[in-house]
Amino acid sequence: MTDPRLSSILRQRRWHARPERFVLVGLEPAERAGALRMLAEVAAPFAQFIAEPDLLTLVLPEQEWRSRSPAFPRARTQGPFRVISFDLDLPDDLVGFLAAAGRAIADAGVPILAICAYAKDHIMVREPHLAAALAALDALVTSV
Repeated sequence: MTDPRLSSILRQRRWHARPERFVLVGLEPAERAGALRMLAEVAAPFAQFIAEPDLLTLVLPEQEWRSRSPAFPRARTQGPFRVISFDLDLPDDLVGFLAAAGRAIADAGVPILAICAYAKDHIMVREPHLAAALAALDALVTSV
C-alpha cells in the first residue's frame, strides 16, 4: 500500500452490505430510451446505468427488475448479487483503495464486480459469498 492515507481510511471500517438482492442486466443499445424511462420510475436508493456503444448495463434491486423485466424480453440477467458499499467520500487521487479491498476479497476466493460512482466505490458479490467477502474486509483492516 503506497498511499499513506490508505491504512487510516481502511481502519475506519465504513462499509455495509445493502439489504436488497440485486441483478445485473444487459440490454441492447436500441433499448436505451425504454431503459431510461424505466429507471425514472425506480424508487430504490441504489441503482446504476452504464451506456456503452454495444451494451447497456443496469444494476437494479431484484424486486424492481422482476416487475419491469417483461418489457425487456431480450435482456440478459445475472444474480442475485449483494452490494457492499463503502461509505466514504474517497479522494480522487487515492491510490490502491479498490485494489486492496479487491485483493483481500480475491484471496478469500470470492469473485467481485466493482462499481465506482462519483465519490464512493461499491462491490457486487454473489449472495452466497457475502459473509466471506465481509470477513475478508474485516481481516484486511487488522492487517493494515
